[in-house]
Amino acid sequence: MRYHETLVMGAIVRIYEDGSVEIVSKPKVLHCPYMYRVYGIRVSCDDVVEHVVKVKMVLYGLFTRRRRFDFGRIVSFGTSEIISWGLGRGVFDCAVVVCDGAGTVITKSPTLVQGIGAVMNGLLKTYPVIEVVEAIEKFGGIVLDKDEATIDQVKGVLKAVDIGCRRVAVSVIGLRCWEISEIRRIEDYEKIDITIFSTCNTLAKEECVKHIEKADYVCTCANHMLRKALASKVLMQLGVTIPVYILTKKMKDVVLDYIKDLDETLLIRRTSIPYEETYTARCTECEWV
Repeated sequence: MRYHETLVMGAIVRIYEDGSVEIVSKPKVLHCPYMYRVYGIRVSCDDVVEHVVKVKMVLYGLFTRRRRFDFGRIVSFGTSEIISWGLGRGVFDCAVVVCDGAGTVITKSPTLVQGIGAVMNGLLKTYPVIEVVEAIEKFGGIVLDKDEATIDQVKGVLKAVDIGCRRVAVSVIGLRCWEISEIRRIEDYEKIDITIFSTCNTLAKEECVKHIEKADYVCTCANHMLRKALASKVLMQLGVTIPVYILTKKMKDVVLDYIKDLDETLLIRRTSIPYEETYTARCTECEWV
């Protein structure tokens, strides 16, 4: 039976074609502030992970033919929020993102980027869902592989170059971090401007750092090791509960412009990195408390 495979609180989860859910590996986050804010969940175990996945399937149509794309801004400094803003402001020509039921997608639509990424976790594997592919194409999006729904951000960037895009935003999850180095080589060869968003890094290991440090934007998720490893390279940290690291001046400039349009109260202060509080998400063993 075909299945989608995704990450939820450090757990690898499979969603089969019949709607059944299998927890392939245990969650690695005892408390996720985002899950608490959105779902009121304080702990993370198999039952909770399955519940979150099924809620997303019912309410948002994730992993189904009823997939919704009508989402506004969910968090302040999320990948989809910043990329969609950048597309709308002309900072990026297009984005290369990943969607359940479609795989790698190339799009110039801010609405589609936010619709895809707002409520989706890191996607490891998917299969084509005709209704999802058709919805993406109605937004003007290009599905890299409509037959297999392949996830390949390197080929996605190459496709973006083929259609004439010179300023490309691309998201890459931690378990596919090697793609970051490949994309940087494309950037050098093609003489284009690529902004790399490294996301879903809870399961990233030490050997991933050499790739992730080449990104512009890094969501550290619940990965304290990654925060320590990147600390000397950080120009700016966004948020505390789930820290986002800005590693390049280019990305810092983008974020500062983004903040100008952000209608929220903010605190700006000097600090040492990594900066964490007691409520900052961190990997741990799964247990009920």
